[in-house]
Amino acid sequence: MRTLALTLFVFCISAFSAAAQNSVPDYRYFVTPDMDFYGSDMEALFDTDLTSCRNACDANAQCQAFTFNTRSNSCFPKTNVSERTAYEGAVSAEKRPTDPVIMALAAERARDLEFAGASSLQQAYLTGRDIGFWHRAGAFGLQQMIDSARARESEGKLVSAMRWTGGAISAGDQADLWADYARLNLAIKTENSSDRRRYETRAVSASINAYLRSTSDGSRVTALLFLSQALERVGRGRDMIPALRLAQSIQSRDEIDAALESAIAQYGFRVSETEVESDVPAPRICAEFSEPLIRAGMDYEPFVRLPEQGLSVQSDDRSICIDGVEHGKRYTFTLRAGLPAASGETLYKDTDLTLYVRDRSAAVRFPGRSYVLPKSADAALPVETVNLKNLDLQLRRVSDRNLLRAERLTPAINDVIAEAIAAGGSSISDFASASGELGYFQKQFDVYDREGEPCNTCGAPIKRIVQSGRSSFYCGTCQR
Repeated sequence: MRTLALTLFVFCISAFSAAAQNSVPDYRYFVTPDMDFYGSDMEALFDTDLTSCRNACDANAQCQAFTFNTRSNSCFPKTNVSERTAYEGAVSAEKRPTDPVIMALAAERARDLEFAGASSLQQAYLTGRDIGFWHRAGAFGLQQMIDSARARESEGKLVSAMRWTGGAISAGDQADLWADYARLNLAIKTENSSDRRRYETRAVSASINAYLRSTSDGSRVTALLFLSQALERVGRGRDMIPALRLAQSIQSRDEIDAALESAIAQYGFRVSETEVESDVPAPRICAEFSEPLIRAGMDYEPFVRLPEQGLSVQSDDRSICIDGVEHGKRYTFTLRAGLPAASGETLYKDTDLTLYVRDRSAAVRFPGRSYVLPKSADAALPVETVNLKNLDLQLRRVSDRNLLRAERLTPAINDVIAEAIAAGGSSISDFASASGELGYFQKQFDVYDREGEPCNTCGAPIKRIVQSGRSSFYCGTCQR
């Protein structure tokens, strides 16, 4: 068993290495159930399973087929297929070589699909090799399976149509069959999340395999459209964009343009929102993007078509803003295609924005603490207003005692806050600073949480009342 385990471990490394070097496998398995490939045996393996049997054949270049006996868990690698004999419980698989034309074509095409990621490309490689084990079709001819797939689809039996198509792929390995397989996997509707995820993942691999094997621009574009849909299904919406851009560069179609525009609107670099800062003396208009802009050494002004002289462009993190606009005016400006993000993405097309800078909201304020009318002749208070012509003011008499209290209370509050900060705050229950240290200002409380205890000033007992579910403590003599 140790020898077998080591052999399989070494095989896994070599298989992944081969997948990295080749875009498509050298061969695929064509699988026939209840069939024994009699004769031409190599060294048999016992007490094993189907996966290990296949791995053993993968690891040996002389192995061209194998028969696995499910009853005895025995594996019989073969140097060739010399005789076929019906045998219930047997699973036989033969290696069918990949067309050298496809091998050469795929090597060139794989560079186009770097955006799909190494993991997806490797999964597509393994799918191309092993799809015959998912759809065991050795008892049927290629055209028979294609016809059966079409018939099942016309009846609305999409799962059956997908399985017949998978069997046809193991027999024929054609680009159009891979594209149909991707399409059918995407079309299947199911409430079972595990099945749905499997169909969507297979659609990604099938689309990649369709593209790698395509010999015409039209079939390449169709494969890329299915790939973009499959990537979105598996939660990779952002990767739809390079797939659709590649399709657009190969062959321009209205459906590609629409799909690309929709993908960018959802997942790409785009204007995500706009803002007009109008409630300030110097208003401005800002466009916020879906991802960060280039922060250093980038002048974005050439990418903004301004409506008039005297306006300027500023950029910051995710925003481009226009300064110099005026209240009460409408502005239309254009963000040009090619405007770059920090990620290297660019704005897909010109984006026109029309925004209105409304007048500032009406407001009034007394600057500083100038809200008390002085006791002097010709007394006046400074008032600042925005978009107001008239004010309706109500004057109230304030006693000297209340003014004095206000003058004394403000600095006292500031002093208490400063003392609290210096003491590290108040750790009443579970409060702690960012460093985990407790505060100690609660030890200086005069009334809080001291109900019934004597006041530190007059000795009267501290009282407690509940307001809106919260406790308040006070001295009935000193605080009224």
